[in-house]
Amino acid sequence: MRTDPLRPWTLELAEQGPAHVWPHRKHAVLRQATVADLPGIWRVRYAVQENLLAPGRISDEDVRREIEDSGRGWVVERGGEIKAFAICNGQTGNVWALFVHPDSQGVGHGSMLHDQMLRWLATCKVPTLWLTTGPNTRARGFYERRGWVLVSAAENEDSRFERPNST
Repeated sequence: MRTDPLRPWTLELAEQGPAHVWPHRKHAVLRQATVADLPGIWRVRYAVQENLLAPGRISDEDVRREIEDSGRGWVVERGGEIKAFAICNGQTGNVWALFVHPDSQGVGHGSMLHDQMLRWLATCKVPTLWLTTGPNTRARGFYERRGWVLVSAAENEDSRFERPNST
């Protein structure tokens, strides 16, 4: 039983079973993503208002490969519906995706997913983590507030952020 309500859970998610309930996020469940989650992942991905993706540009097989072969993914569910997801690549250190459905932004789902990705990536043998995001997006501020450093940006192109991995 957890005794310090302000300290983040030390997440041994893989060892805890299929789901872990976060008591400070009412009825939110963070769990590892599976291929069965693809419909919910796509629903969230196509609902976002920034960093838009054209349908068909990334396939179900691309996502499967990232969450099963080269990396891992997680989803946040509330009321049995996927509200957010994140996917990262443990071989390259790339944060491949972190998206929150617009009706669930601002309640901490993105932070939960971000922290879980960093914990998992810390177990991987990759020295630098990296991601790209669109210029002038809310995502850019989200990552900057969490210690990511802008390493390249060009007008009208994605910005690249990096941070050392805590291996």
